[in-house]
Amino acid sequence: MPASPSLTQEKKYAHRVVRLRLLPATQAVAHQLAGQAGACRWLWNYMLARKRAEYQAYQNGEGAKPDVSFFGMGTEFTALRNSETYGWLQHYGHKEVKYTLKYLADAFKRFFAGEGHPRFKSKHHTQDGFTIPSHVKIHSSHLSVPKVGKLLLKGSNPYADSEPLQVRVRQEGSPTRPKWYAYVFYCVRVDAVKPGADHGILGLDRNAGQATDSAGTVYSMTDTSKLDTKIKRKQREKSRKQPGSNRSKRVTGQLRKLQRQSQQIRDNDTHHISRELADKAHTVVLEDLNTAAMTKSARGTVEKPGTNVKQKSGLNRVILGSNWYQLYQRLLYKCAAVAMVNPKHTSQMCHQCGCIDKRNRTSQAVFHCVSCGLRMHADHNAAINILVRYERTVARGTGATARREAFPTGTSKTREQDIRQWTRSKNHVY
Repeated sequence: MPASPSLTQEKKYAHRVVRLRLLPATQAVAHQLAGQAGACRWLWNYMLARKRAEYQAYQNGEGAKPDVSFFGMGTEFTALRNSETYGWLQHYGHKEVKYTLKYLADAFKRFFAGEGHPRFKSKHHTQDGFTIPSHVKIHSSHLSVPKVGKLLLKGSNPYADSEPLQVRVRQEGSPTRPKWYAYVFYCVRVDAVKPGADHGILGLDRNAGQATDSAGTVYSMTDTSKLDTKIKRKQREKSRKQPGSNRSKRVTGQLRKLQRQSQQIRDNDTHHISRELADKAHTVVLEDLNTAAMTKSARGTVEKPGTNVKQKSGLNRVILGSNWYQLYQRLLYKCAAVAMVNPKHTSQMCHQCGCIDKRNRTSQAVFHCVSCGLRMHADHNAAINILVRYERTVARGTGATARREAFPTGTSKTREQDIRQWTRSKNHVY
């Protein structure tokens, strides 16, 4: 068993992923690529149906408990591949098709943890793909796919000189006009990764459609209202089509294209916002928000129906479309440090006098303190409260980091004494 890497070795390398366009050279190569992805989908459905039947028999006392581990199902796949009935699987890469069972084994683990049963994959409603788990060969911007051939990689690749560990190939177009993409996972040296700022700290208030830092900078998400209108129109058009018909498939392809465009716009926004924040500050402080509870439906029950259900549904879509968690994930690997604080009263408290009152929020965008009269942008005030709350935690030595470089230039060395005096005078705990 190999020894675990030391802490020094772990700091030398990092993992990064690059999304590149995959271009088959001929129509035959494209058919083989689609066939390999289809074989992975078929194996998922076949093994899932087989394990369901075995588990049903086990519950009835007619057999042993099914083995749903990757090793156990992999052994069954090898025997299946060498049989006469399913010998056609030998036309596709062994490791690539077999690795589908790794995802199925993980799905069963989540099921036993109470997260829902694995589902079958539909040919017309699933983005086909497969994984090259190891021994990735990329030469001269060409990816070698076992049993398929060499395919051209197109796109910007800042880690082309690094070692590729794994590749996930996905079809993101329609079946009639497929577009293939390769997600290449690299092991890169830390000194080859663009670093974040080595000092400074910012509080960040995430809101619907935008984010605001404690310096007052507003990071707005791209307006996709026109694109959302097109998506709703296509959804209504699809609902009028007969399921499984050619017209329904055509509209489904158009709908998927619009949804991919919307997703790519949001992904691009979170990448740009996280990079800008990482270049500005060593540490970014966020609220520890419970997004699942915030976006819970207001429909209620038959006995107790909810109110303003349609308005709440629209707000939930905007919040989920703001990609708060995705922004947090990208800040994690771009910034030197990311901290979380309790979000309680950050939007209702005045950062100048400490007054906490619902009436301070005269509107969604305006904060007007009823005590001291402070008037400013509500999100800017909340971001300052987030920053101050974290500074108090760090000053007491209980935060995620107490490094001196985490504080911005000009931060008072007696900040902790100032905060204690302020809280005692206002009798507010935050």
